[in-house]
Amino acid sequence: MTSCFKEDQTLVGASNFLAWKNRTDIVLEVNEIIDHVHGKVSKPSEERALSKYMKKDLKAQKILKESIKDSLISYVTKLETSKEIYDKLEEIFSRSTVKRS
Repeated sequence: MTSCFKEDQTLVGASNFLAWKNRTDIVLEVNEIIDHVHGKVSKPSEERALSKYMKKDLKAQKILKESIKDSLISYVTKLETSKEIYDKLEEIFSRSTVKRS
């Protein structure tokens, strides 16, 4: 799977957060993994279901990490789920966007 984001579409900061969020949500929806990112899917305990859950979550993490500039990776490196990554980026950059309005 190659990145579906062009260089000028990656998240660079608050200045393009809303456009990034819109594009990224669409990509996640098309890949049927947006519910992982928004926390609507709980981590199952059954082994087979857990394996399927982890594959989808890793796919979401890949999409999210490929959609941000390398300089932002340090903010999300130690986070373990796609939801944590998405929430952290939203926490950092949506707040900045609101302050500018």
